[in-house]
Order: sequence, then structure tokens, then C-alpha cells
Amino acid sequence: MTVAFAFALPSPLLAIQAARGGDRATAPALQVPAATIDACRRGERAALEEVFRTYAPALERLVVRLVGPGADAQDLLQDTFAAAIEAFPRFRGEASVRSWLHRIAVHVAHHELRRPRRREIAIDDGDALAPAGGRADAQLAGAREAERLYAHLGKLDARKRIALVLYVIEGCSVAEIAALMGASQTATKSRLFWARRALLASLRRDPAFAGRGDQP
Repeated sequence: MTVAFAFALPSPLLAIQAARGGDRATAPALQVPAATIDACRRGERAALEEVFRTYAPALERLVVRLVGPGADAQDLLQDTFAAAIEAFPRFRGEASVRSWLHRIAVHVAHHELRRPRRREIAIDDGDALAPAGGRADAQLAGAREAERLYAHLGKLDARKRIALVLYVIEGCSVAEIAALMGASQTATKSRLFWARRALLASLRRDPAFAGRGDQP
């Protein structure tokens, strides 16, 4: 039995959820023929290219959201595809190809976030987000707010961060996140709880988000 899970989100996360979350619900259900998947298992190049062309846009969006601004999306996408090519002979169809590729992309993003030399965006406490004027200013302010929020997310443990981004921005359920991360639902709920708690504590110390982190 699947147990419902929900909690109040910090308002900066709600803003990103509102701006980005709709594309998952409206995206068409992409599929490739079973014969193409069989050909991928045999390593046939044309079939592999067809699968990658089909799923590349969604995979690129996923890895960028997980890793954040400044991510080298093409490199991460190539790493995802390279891992998929190596693993395709062992793919038995227990999950959809889309879910299987997304799980590989999550693994690639996790590896990237754990790299010791990776540098997150620095937070300048004196650089509060300026009020926006026109539409262009609003877009710039929104981009700067997203970067600042990702700097706070960068303080989280990689697994907690990935779980929170999948839950909030990708709109995944606890069961979906558990499957993508190879974890139990209990562990996933715990990661979400502690990720939200740590993010709230970090946001409260940032003058740009002062008074906004606690809002449901």
C-alpha cells in the first residue's frame, strides 16, 4: 500500500515548482517500439540513436535541475547515454525505458554532485535580490533567485538534495523517487524531511529570503 506523503514547502521552492513543474504533467508519453529496444540490447547504433533522440530533451532537463545552474548539460547527457549503452544488454524491461534512463541520469547527477572538486555557487550575503521592474527585470530576478536557491541546495547532502528536487520540481511521488534512487520509501521520506529542514534553516539565514522560508 502506498502511503501519501506531503509537507509544507519553503515559498522559494514553491515559486520554482510553479514555474517548472507543469511541463512534466503536460509532456506527451514518449515511447519507442519494442523492436527498437531489442535492437538496442544488441547494440545496434541506429536503434540507440533513435532512443536517445526521443528521450534526450527530458533527460537534459532532469540533470540540469538536479545539478543546478552552471551544469555542463551536454557532458552529463553524454555520460548518461554512455552508461545506458553499456547497460542496455542487461535491460529486461522491468520498468519503462524512460524510467530506466531517468534512473541512470539520477545516478550520473549524484556522481557529479559528489565530486570533491565541484564548486557550488557562492552566496553573497550583501547581494539581496533587487525588486523587478519590467518583464525582462522580472525574468532576471527570477533567474538570480533560482541560482541563489541552488546555492542553498548545494549545502545539502547529495542524496537529500536529489530527493527534494525530484519531489518538488519534477513532481515525482515518494514511490517514484525511491525507484529512481534505488532506496526504500521509508529512507526516501526521511531524506525529504531532513532536506526540507536543512534548507529552511539555510534560507532563514539569507537576507534575500528573509521571512519567506517558513511560508507554506
